Amino acid sequence: MDYLLVKDLEIYANHGVFQSEKELGQKFLVTLRMGYNMKKGATSNNLEDSIHYGILSKEVYDYFRSESIDLIETVAYKLVEFIFEKYKIVQEISVEIKKPWAPINLPLDTVKVTINRKKRRYFLGIGSNIGNKQEYVDSAIDTLKSIKSIELKRVSEMYITKAWGKTDQDDFLNCALEIESYEEPEDLLKITQKIEQDLGRERHEKWGPRTIDIDILFCDGEIIYTDDLKIPHPYVQDRKFVLEPLNDFAEFFIHPVFHKTLKQLLEELESK
Repeated sequence: MDYLLVKDLEIYANHGVFQSEKELGQKFLVTLRMGYNMKKGATSNNLEDSIHYGILSKEVYDYFRSESIDLIETVAYKLVEFIFEKYKIVQEISVEIKKPWAPINLPLDTVKVTINRKKRRYFLGIGSNIGNKQEYVDSAIDTLKSIKSIELKRVSEMYITKAWGKTDQDDFLNCALEIESYEEPEDLLKITQKIEQDLGRERHEKWGPRTIDIDILFCDGEIIYTDDLKIPHPYVQDRKFVLEPLNDFAEFFIHPVFHKTLKQLLEELESK
């Protein structure tokens, strides 16, 4: 990855919790580290193929001063969102904000926060087996598309499949999505759970009927194991209704645990 660094951009603004900070303002130092492929700009020698860091600095300066915010963590995250939205070629961003005049009545050099985000490729599985299944699936996809931190890349065909795990229920309508997002996996999980809740998902029994189910299947090639989130999804290799839609657009994606392509996993499952 190639990186552009804008270091210690000095901005006088009115951020802070105390009323005096909002009224009088103070100095902040902003550092941006942006990762993107510079090959096109480097070989064309054309500024339009790169990021004009003079314009970028002025945009950040104006945006930083546009409102008064209590927490510099909030300011930093809003800058992350602003840069990802404005500069689509950026794949990684680090925003550091220093607050050298922080009113804590103790000797210090500075107080600072740093927020790092990067775009990741996620594969999601979506299913419904209650009510108007197509409407629930479409609503879930439309909601994901409407979130500015998420870019929908690809959607599989729709598949009607038998219930898995608990079979005495209606058939499911299933599909898979590829999205790109700078949301952290844990934050994306909260987003998907909120969509499920808004669409009437109720959790009464394991593998029971549901209006909508949104699973995070893969996050790039990462392996994540926490109490709340397990990636890759632990049942991917056992579920044809997951593997079949994924093979519509990602047949050669390699499962980071089994080190096999999704095409191989589907073929093995079908041969059992």
